[in-house]
Amino acid sequence: MLHDYYYIRQNNLEIRYREGFAKYLGLTLTAFSESYDFLARFFSQEISDSLRLILVPDRKEYDRLVIKLLGVDIETPSNPGRLAQPQKTDLVFLHPSAYDRDSSYVFRPDEYTRLIRHELTHVFEEYLAPDIESSPRWWSEGLAVFLSRQWQHADQFAFRQPVLEGIEQNKLPDLSAVENDIGLAYDWGWTLVIYLYFTEGRGRIVEIVKEFDFSQADIIKELSSSQEELEMNWQDWLLSRGRKIICPAADNFAFFS
Repeated sequence: MLHDYYYIRQNNLEIRYREGFAKYLGLTLTAFSESYDFLARFFSQEISDSLRLILVPDRKEYDRLVIKLLGVDIETPSNPGRLAQPQKTDLVFLHPSAYDRDSSYVFRPDEYTRLIRHELTHVFEEYLAPDIESSPRWWSEGLAVFLSRQWQHADQFAFRQPVLEGIEQNKLPDLSAVENDIGLAYDWGWTLVIYLYFTEGRGRIVEIVKEFDFSQADIIKELSSSQEELEMNWQDWLLSRGRKIICPAADNFAFFS
């Protein structure tokens, strides 16, 4: 299926690409490698298997590999907002040179670097979690937005803006809404993860990924006496201490301090 792809390797990381699409290989490999090292350190565990990032030249090839190689059922042609898809140890990425014609995004190197870390977070999560399929969307996407630092930037993915507006206007969603609404899960899920990070610590985040059955009820049961109490504590934190961390989005924010 990838017989006409070239490859480069670094340790357990491999990048596949088509002839004529070697541009951005250095940027991709650096982001892939640095993201892997960061996530292995954060979760205190390496992935023993080889990981493969495949740069596809256009939307048609993206759809083919996502369906045929990854086994993920998507509409075709896929939404132009789709740039990457992970599954197990493979990640399919639309090549940056195809953004202009095959996506709704403008290629920006810093955003591309963060996207690689976002998608690789899903790979680590799937590798480490006992039951990834039961993971609530707000947790899985929130973890990826948090660890990729996408929450710190007002970029095209717009994870940051809705939260800043909600904090400024004192209008925060309830947990049920974040759980059941796809848009709110993407916009607000990371604020729940960052709340847990600062109140429970990195070890607690890692424990949830590695040991919990990943259901919404399981996470809430372990962290609070009720969903209502967790919601109240999360919202109070966001409007007090959380806003001092989120609103400035300090570049010197340290995950291991």
